Amino acid sequence: MVLLASCQLFRKKPPAPPPEPVKEVWKYPGEWTGGNKPITSMVINVDVQRAMLYNGREVVGWTYFASGIPSFPTPTGEFKILEKVKDKVSNLYGKGFDKDGKLVNSDFKQGRDLLPEGGRFEAAKMTYFMRLTGDGVGMHIGPIPRPGRRASHGCIRLPTKMAPILFAHTAVGTPVTITGSGPDYQTYLKQSAEKAKANAAKLASAKKKAGEAAAAATSATTLAPDDPNGPKGGVTTPPATTPPLGAPPGTPTPATPPIEVKPAEPANPPPSNN
Repeated sequence: MVLLASCQLFRKKPPAPPPEPVKEVWKYPGEWTGGNKPITSMVINVDVQRAMLYNGREVVGWTYFASGIPSFPTPTGEFKILEKVKDKVSNLYGKGFDKDGKLVNSDFKQGRDLLPEGGRFEAAKMTYFMRLTGDGVGMHIGPIPRPGRRASHGCIRLPTKMAPILFAHTAVGTPVTITGSGPDYQTYLKQSAEKAKANAAKLASAKKKAGEAAAAATSATTLAPDDPNGPKGGVTTPPATTPPLGAPPGTPTPATPPIEVKPAEPANPPPSNN
């Protein structure tokens, strides 16, 4: 009986955080009331775009954020902070510039978009990055153009004021619960695989079109050998010569004698001394 009670006690789940408090005004960007206390768990609600920060069952702060738009949703479920990197940049998203430094794509994605010849990729900053999944979903500083609305490619963008607080008061292993409308992680992975396949096809098509355009440009500037607009003064074939008439077979063909060029006579010859 004692052993059974011990097993039941061991299997008991920790108490769930209390429900989100009701506030008349949720003022952007959030607030921190925890002092030096650590954040022991977070509950992120993608429907209201707010994250509650807990120390045990005590609310020690909250923050607005911007999660993934419907076409790039943030997965829901139970996660943990897997990694913390203060100065991280994306290896997927950023900006694309042409060879002259002109911005040509403000939402460039590696593996989907093609840079112009001689162009460069500038990775997006993900400062105060806290990783939640192995494929790159995490929390970090990012633009929140309309607080309370989704805006990202799947990550959880944090306000500049609140991100350093979360980064300083969390540890690797901190539980993070994401709730609200969105796919569970397994469904999210399947959707991501389908998008990656479509992106690869789009990139291959872009490369093919770029190659065809380059070939067409080269063809348009190359003239045929018999084109009258081609370069003048090309190599000419010397006239053929034949052996002298009546020469026995095998007589070598005489070389063409060089043409003697005489200097031109003056138009007004000097008077004679005679």
